[in-house]
Amino acid sequence: MKYLKRIDLHTHSAYSSDGEFKPASLVRLAGDAGLAAIALTDHNTMEGIPEAIEAGKKYGVEIVPGVEIDSQYGDYSSIHLLGYYLDPTAKKLLDFLQGMRDRYYQQAKKRVRRLQELGFEITYEEVLEFAPDIPVGVILAEVLLTNGKNNYHPALRPYLPGGERSGQPYFNFYLDFFTRGKIAYIPCEYPRSDEVIDLITTLGGIPVLAHPGSAFAAGNSKDIRAIKELIGAGLAGIEAYSTYHGPEEMEEFAQLAQKYNLLVTAGSDFHGKLKPKIAVGDVPNNNYQLLRKLKETAGSRS
Repeated sequence: MKYLKRIDLHTHSAYSSDGEFKPASLVRLAGDAGLAAIALTDHNTMEGIPEAIEAGKKYGVEIVPGVEIDSQYGDYSSIHLLGYYLDPTAKKLLDFLQGMRDRYYQQAKKRVRRLQELGFEITYEEVLEFAPDIPVGVILAEVLLTNGKNNYHPALRPYLPGGERSGQPYFNFYLDFFTRGKIAYIPCEYPRSDEVIDLITTLGGIPVLAHPGSAFAAGNSKDIRAIKELIGAGLAGIEAYSTYHGPEEMEEFAQLAQKYNLLVTAGSDFHGKLKPKIAVGDVPNNNYQLLRKLKETAGSRS
C-alpha cells in the first residue's frame, strides 16, 4: 500500500546556508533511503525547488515545494513556520524573502563584532568567503572552529574533538552562544508569525508550525494560548513528529493537533553535517498518509 511508504516533510539543501547537499544530491539520498516523498523546506528561500523537482523525476521521489520562514510572536522570538505548496516564483513571496535576507546580513555583521569583543579571531570578510549564502549562526561557528585561529580559546574547548559538545559542534555552538539570552545573542527583526501565516495562506500555501517543542511546551497553558492564537490566524498544521521532540512530546503535540483539527506532519529537519546524527527520513511516524492529507488540504484551497 502506497500510504505505508515513508516521507520526510522537513529537509534542507545547501540553499539554506547551513545545509550541506545540493537539492539533486539531497533527493538522491532520499531515493537511496527508500523515501517516497520529501519536502524541500530551505530557510527563507525556495531557490532550490526547480532542481529538486527535476531530480525527483530522475530518482522517483515526489517533491513537495516548501519553505521554512523565521518569525516571532509576542515574547516568542524564534518561531519557525513551514509553508507548503507555494509558488516559488510568486513576486510577493520573493519580495518578502529578500527583505528577510537583508536583515540577516545586518545581523551577521553584528554577530561578528560581538564575537570579536569576546576575544575570538574572526572577520566578516573571511565569513563571507566561507559562506555559500547568508552567514547564519552555524556558519560563524564553523569558521571559528576551523580557521585555526581560536583553538587556544577556552570557550571553544567543549566544541573541539573530544569535548562534551563536539557531537554537533556548529549547531551546539549556535545554541550556546547565539540564541536568546546567550552571551552573543543579537536580535533580528523577524516578521510576526501571524503575518507569515497570512502570507502563506494568501498565496495558496499550507502554514504548519515547525518543531513546536523548540518554542512551546504542550502542557504549558501560556504556550497553548499562543498556539491557539496562531490557529485563529490561520495555522493549519503542527509538525508533531520531529527530531526536536522526545516520544512523549510527539504524542502531546499529535493530540493537540487532533483536538484543534490541525494537520499533523513529520520532518527530520535534515541538514547534513550540521546535524550529523540525523539522516534524511529519520523521524518517527513518517507515513505517506500524512502527506496525502496535506495534499488534500492544498487541493481544497487551490
